[in-house]
Amino acid sequence: MNVSRLRELFRRAALTYRTEGFLTLAKRVAAFGAAQLFRCESYYLYENNGSAERMRRDAEFLPGVDGVTSAVIRTNEEADALEAQGFHFRKYAVDTKGRLDRGAIAFCIFVGHELGNMTWLCTTEQAQHSLNEPPATVDFSNGEVWQGGAWTNPEYRRMGLYRYIWLKEGEYYRQNRISKGRWAVAKRNVKALTAQSKAGNVRYGEGRLIKVLWWTWWSEKPLTQT
Repeated sequence: MNVSRLRELFRRAALTYRTEGFLTLAKRVAAFGAAQLFRCESYYLYENNGSAERMRRDAEFLPGVDGVTSAVIRTNEEADALEAQGFHFRKYAVDTKGRLDRGAIAFCIFVGHELGNMTWLCTTEQAQHSLNEPPATVDFSNGEVWQGGAWTNPEYRRMGLYRYIWLKEGEYYRQNRISKGRWAVAKRNVKALTAQSKAGNVRYGEGRLIKVLWWTWWSEKPLTQT
């Protein structure tokens, strides 16, 4: 394991401890250790071609908290400029430099100057791999993107920030002629699956990830649309 990867893991551990406490950190450390030896995870694959975003309105998706602003961060220079204005981005997000250098784009919702919610949008395979998520099929050459790395500050959960960030991403879709967004949600993540349904996103397939030490196997199959 290289130095940058170790640094990222320590940052993740510190972030979890700071925002969710020691018990959650201990559980995640144990789960991470087991996953290095063996991991088997099933996913639902989702997509959105922008049609749902076109029907959304700010009034319907406004979060239940005051002082909300949004930001789209494409480069480390933009991230540094935001930090200079007092917005706390790098304090909560992990591996921001590496992900931005690889072309991933951060969508952020701030409550005051604190990061309340974020997700990453990837327009290249290199950016997708930087999120350490399932290697699902994405046709980047045809205007498709991968979305992942979603995170909500525990202090602002259940306030509608997750739904609001979808609205902002939809605006970016239209402005940049993105044909379709794709992402994966673990089947065991019931809360996230419920949020996908409420947002009107389309479940188009299933995926399965198996990792044994350094060997990785991924498969996906389409679901019949009705």
